[in-house]
Amino acid sequence: MTFNQIKYFVTVAECLSFTEAARCLFITQPALSRQISAMEEELGIRLLLREHRKLRLTPGGVLLYQRFREILNDYSQAVSDAKTANLGYEGSLHIGFLDVYDISDLFPDVLRTFREKYPKISLSMERYGLGELPAKLYDDSLDLILTYGFSLYDQPDLVIVNIQKFTSCMMLHVNHPLAAKTDLCLRDLAQEQFVLLRDSVCEEGHRYISSLFEKCYMHPDIMWADKMEDILLWVQTNNAVSITSDRTIEGQNPSVVLRRIPMEEAGGHDIAMAWRKTNFNQAITVFMGLLEERLRCYLSRDA
Repeated sequence: MTFNQIKYFVTVAECLSFTEAARCLFITQPALSRQISAMEEELGIRLLLREHRKLRLTPGGVLLYQRFREILNDYSQAVSDAKTANLGYEGSLHIGFLDVYDISDLFPDVLRTFREKYPKISLSMERYGLGELPAKLYDDSLDLILTYGFSLYDQPDLVIVNIQKFTSCMMLHVNHPLAAKTDLCLRDLAQEQFVLLRDSVCEEGHRYISSLFEKCYMHPDIMWADKMEDILLWVQTNNAVSITSDRTIEGQNPSVVLRRIPMEEAGGHDIAMAWRKTNFNQAITVFMGLLEERLRCYLSRDA
């Protein structure tokens, strides 16, 4: 008896139809019937009975179906375990997240599944500022990072996978006179005090925001900060406004409100996962596989 015959019999037993089982197995119905007949002849017992054009299992067929199904399950698990052993799914994975990014949408299920399936991989997560994340990849402090795609421009030797889009938002104190304005636009804030990340933190981000101001013919008064936490402090105290994204945890702060910037140039920007091409940690492949599976579910849900 061959392993394929066992698989054929289990499929027929589950479908109780040679036609449907043959379709599932991608073989012809006559070929499937011959394989089942050969099994019955070799074993010396009837496994299936045809009654009024319907199939049913004999008592012996029921018993073999139960045992064979266990064999197939054990086989699949053994193959999975062997692949895991060969790929070396042990060790560690260090992930860095952008300090203001809201991970609650995509990542809880991914992280939970990763820890359940691969308990021998030590997983660590930390938050870092926009300018810190690429540097942490290059000094091998981190295996994977999540950050704004524009912060990775011109960074050499990286694998970059875009996972989400973001739209830029105006961030104001909840009691700011313009916070409740339903048609708020960036030009409305032309006379406000802005607080933004300095260009040394992320040159591309600085150029992007400058281009938004130019589109609106704005030359606002700007204070410069090194960290998003510092920016949030100024906005929380109602002493400045800022620009952030709709994917941040800042929007959960009761002291501030986010208003999308109604400009085409403000939307459709990438949030990306990145790692070094020379980092061959197999845990990266495992984690990204789970994340991409979650993304497919996420996209089908929104379709």
